Amino acid sequence: MHEYKVILTWEAIYDVTDLTDYIEADFGRERADRFQNDIKNEMTKLGYMGSMFPKT
Repeated sequence: MHEYKVILTWEAIYDVTDLTDYIEADFGRERADRFQNDIKNEMTKLGYMGSMFPKT
């Protein structure tokens, strides 16, 4: 089976960091931590789902 990679650019990482800072400032550290965990879980799922997509 062909392996696919999800590429996360530095710009995207900085965007997530900025979002986390905003969430922490407006909603508190606990909510920001949940956001970070949610993002991590979604990125992990993308890694698993990559094998479902047909090669084009």
